[in-house]
Amino acid sequence: MLKNFVLCLFVALIFGGCVGKHDTFAQVDKVVKNSKCYPCESKQGFEAKIKGLLYLSDVGIVCCADRRTLDTGVALKKVYLHRFYDLREEQKLVFLNGQKYYIDLKFNAIFYTYLEQELKNRGIIVLEDNPNSPYVAKVDLSFLQFDAKQNASGLHSKLVGLLHVSDTNRNKKFTLRTKQDVQGFEDMKDLSFYTHLLIKQMANKAASLISSM
Repeated sequence: MLKNFVLCLFVALIFGGCVGKHDTFAQVDKVVKNSKCYPCESKQGFEAKIKGLLYLSDVGIVCCADRRTLDTGVALKKVYLHRFYDLREEQKLVFLNGQKYYIDLKFNAIFYTYLEQELKNRGIIVLEDNPNSPYVAKVDLSFLQFDAKQNASGLHSKLVGLLHVSDTNRNKKFTLRTKQDVQGFEDMKDLSFYTHLLIKQMANKAASLISSM
C-alpha cells in the first residue's frame, strides 16, 4: 500500500513538476503556431502529426480565424467566466501498463486559460470582473469525467464536462465530450502536454457553442 502510494507520488511529481506549467503552455502554443488551421468542426482538423506521432481527435486543435470571427454587423458579445470546477483528485488517474497513476494538473485553470484565448479569437469580449449585468453571459463549467489509458497502440483519453451559459435571455446547459488518440505514445514526460491538448479541445468546443448563441 505504502509502496504504491510512494510510486504514485513520484509519478505525480514527474508529470506535474518536471515540466512546468508555463513550459507546457508554451509547447501547446508552438503546436498551434506550426499547425494548419481548419474550421473546428472539419474532419480535416481531426488528424495531425504532433511530436512525430499521429494525433487523432474529434475537434480541430487550431480553428481558422476567419471562421471564428463574429459577423461585424452583430453587436459584440460579452461574457464573464464565472466558476470552473475541477475534477476530484481520485478522477485524475491514468492507466499505464495496467497501473494507476495520478496526474497533478488543475484541469479547471487550464481550461480557463484556453477558453479565454478561444473566445477572444472569436471576437468575444471576456470581462475580468463580474459586471452583475443581466445582459452579460455568465459561463460555468464542471468537469465530470476523465479517462485515459495506454496500450500497445498508444494513449487514449476522454474528457467530459457540463457547460452552463446564462443571462437574461437564456439559461442553457451542454454536456461537452472530447477524446484523443496518440498513436505510438511512449514518452511519459509528454503526458501533461497531451492532457493539455485534450483540455484545449474541450475549450474549443465550448467557445464554438458560446459564439454561436
